[in-house]
Amino acid sequence: MAASTVPSTLAVSDSDNTVQEIKPNECQPGQPSLGVVTTTQIPIPSSHDAPKAGRQLRGFAWFIMVVALILSTFLYALDNTVLANVRPSIIDTLGRIDLLPYVSITYPLGEVGSSPLWGKLNNLFNNKILFLIALAVFEIGSAVIGSARSMEAVIVGRAIAGFGGSGIYMGTMNIVSAMTTPTERQLYLNHIGIAWSLGTILGPIIGGAFADSSATWRWAFYINIVVAAFGGPTCVFLVPPVLPPAANTRTVWERIKQVDYVGEILFLGGVLVLVMILGSGGAVYSWTSGQMIGLYAAAPVIWILFYVQQRFEIFTVDRIFPLQLAGDWQTVSLFFWAALAIANNVVTIYSLPLLFQFAFNDSALRAAVWTLPFIAALLASGGPLGPIFPKFPVYWIWFAAAGSLMLIGGGLLTTINYSTSRGAIVGYTVIQGLGCGPVVQLPFTVGQAKVARSEAGAVTGFLTCAQMGGLVLSLGIATTVFLNLTTNDIAAILPDQPLSLIQAAINGDSSSFFEQLDPDIRQQIVEIIAHNIGKVFYLNVAGSGFGLVTALLMKRERLQLRVEE
Repeated sequence: MAASTVPSTLAVSDSDNTVQEIKPNECQPGQPSLGVVTTTQIPIPSSHDAPKAGRQLRGFAWFIMVVALILSTFLYALDNTVLANVRPSIIDTLGRIDLLPYVSITYPLGEVGSSPLWGKLNNLFNNKILFLIALAVFEIGSAVIGSARSMEAVIVGRAIAGFGGSGIYMGTMNIVSAMTTPTERQLYLNHIGIAWSLGTILGPIIGGAFADSSATWRWAFYINIVVAAFGGPTCVFLVPPVLPPAANTRTVWERIKQVDYVGEILFLGGVLVLVMILGSGGAVYSWTSGQMIGLYAAAPVIWILFYVQQRFEIFTVDRIFPLQLAGDWQTVSLFFWAALAIANNVVTIYSLPLLFQFAFNDSALRAAVWTLPFIAALLASGGPLGPIFPKFPVYWIWFAAAGSLMLIGGGLLTTINYSTSRGAIVGYTVIQGLGCGPVVQLPFTVGQAKVARSEAGAVTGFLTCAQMGGLVLSLGIATTVFLNLTTNDIAAILPDQPLSLIQAAINGDSSSFFEQLDPDIRQQIVEIIAHNIGKVFYLNVAGSGFGLVTALLMKRERLQLRVEE
């Protein structure tokens, strides 16, 4: 989001305020076709009131500010997966294993459920202040978890931290977008995506390291407060005010009244039902139980009510979800890509450590090491895109190429089993990473460049909601598919064991269970787990295939990203 009162406000297009539409089948002499041949000028919304682009901070101060912002995103991502290896320790300390699924689902509930609210607030108020508030809320949640004396307190703390984490990510995206020019924005947005991926991967390692040390699992959450002691003051002193246009035309009270509280409540209710279905189905309740049937019935009702309320702006003058963007196919295609790129990352990062820990008997640390080639591929393909994209900003080609690589990598990953070598698995993930890297944050660059400055914040909120939704749904579906398939297959060879004990063992909450079994039975279980992890990657195949189709349907246009100095 650009700020009309800050020197770093963006001009989103060239001086003629156009994008170039590239039409196929009309080849220019001497030019390669690539389906991209002639150009015509298409007007896009004007932003004549925006000052010239440029950064207020440069040099070392700019570097420190960017590090502080990205570090905050790293902490937010870390908490997505930090529970993986600390759950057994939390249960040992606080008991109540029956509440464990709710500990897992409250963080994503807080982050996804509050995403539209943070997006709307960033369109109305100073983004810097909102970021600092979100950071404070996140740290309060971390403190509640770390000091918890009951499982209920952990659940409440996770919800608070998720709420704050959503605001951190939204604020980081808005501030970085406002303080960079279109030509450099993709580079810095890629840094955010890489920090998120690293945090997601390192979460289980850092959590497990604390859980196994004298510091105990509590420091897996207290560490957030320690790191924020650097990031918070840095942002206070270095980040300039980032004011949306509404801040100059309405009073604070008018903007407070403008927030769509009814829409936020309905959206949060819809997310709650979906998260409950994914988190409770097959784990807490049988899929055919009365509780689950009630959730199935409630989900469409709540989402229909939300759509009607947003569509006709009932009890609001400014709907919380940017529904106007959902009417444009090009923006919707970017929404899908924002979701599926994150989903491909999450499914890969979630599944690989399980495979190496169970199939190869690796420690949590060693299993995480084998995910580093995937991250290296993300860096190798995503990092250079920053300076390259402005020179060749025909975005449909980037999405199509990424979709093709992701489809190939995902397809190969579906073939893995107990006998698949480490080298082959790493090779498959590298292909997957090369596809994911360029497009994790590319929808933001494209979406912001295609709208007027006044709509840039709405686009950021729209796409951030897609990312968080993709994260939660893909992780929930992947976990549900793997857990239910594996539980049923293991139960077939261990019919006398309760399903709850088998699921706890798969989750890592009762690992000694497998160690007590006969070696031949353990071997069969390992083969079952490896085979079902391969099935999880069909989610990536489906998403990548759909993404490739949408890429081929995108406009053949060249974005004009040059900014007048």
